[in-house]
Formats: sequence, structure tokens, C-alpha cells
Amino acid sequence: MSREEVLFVNEAFYQAFAEGDAAAMDALWAVDLPVACLHPGWEPLVEREAIVASWRAILQDPPPVRCLAPRVFDYGETAFVICFEAIRGQALVATNLFAREGGLWRLVHHQAGPTRAEPPADPQAHEPPTIN
Repeated sequence: MSREEVLFVNEAFYQAFAEGDAAAMDALWAVDLPVACLHPGWEPLVEREAIVASWRAILQDPPPVRCLAPRVFDYGETAFVICFEAIRGQALVATNLFAREGGLWRLVHHQAGPTRAEPPADPQAHEPPTIN
């Protein structure tokens, strides 16, 4: 089922992020499809080369990041995950959009930013968060 596949690729994204693995991060991003990335406080990046370069810079000293409460929205050949990113005691909310490219799920969009919502107490929970 594609839901599990999307969760697997989403987890691979956060593993590459947490481990500072620039090669793994590069391999996750689509090559032929349009891509975009919005890091908190940065200008939008819409070219693959700029996105990969931004991750290389971030991954030189990666923050301790964990993905919490991922929820998959599956549309067949595309899917997105919304989740919390726990970084240094703070929570961001993120959207990761995936599309099939060459038969594999590839990242085509990532956006993370501040949120007033609290991650659920159970990090594996898939229920919507509460807004404070």
C-alpha cells in the first residue's frame, strides 16, 4: 500500500536530516519533476540545485530533529505528509509532498514553520493536534 511507502520515504527524509546525510537527502528529491522547499525564515527555493545546496549547508551541522505524528494524505500518484518536527525542544509543523518519479516516491516539496499546536503526547499518534 502506498501509505506505508510514503511513511517510509518520509522517515528516510527525517533520518537523512537528523544524521546530516547530504547524499541520502539528495537522493530523496525528485530529479525531473518541479520541486520547491520553504525552510523557516528563508526565501522560497524552487530549483533542485538550490534546494540540494540548502540541505548540504543545513546538514553540515544538523539539528537534532524528530518527526512526530505523521499523517499521510494519499492521492494515488501523489501524497503528502503533515507532521511535527521536534527540534531543540521546539515544535514546527511541516508538510512533505511526494510524487512518483520512475516508479519511486520522491520528495517534491517541503515546508516547515512555527505552529501554536502542540504535538500529541504519544509521538506515534495520528490524531489531529489541538490548537492552543
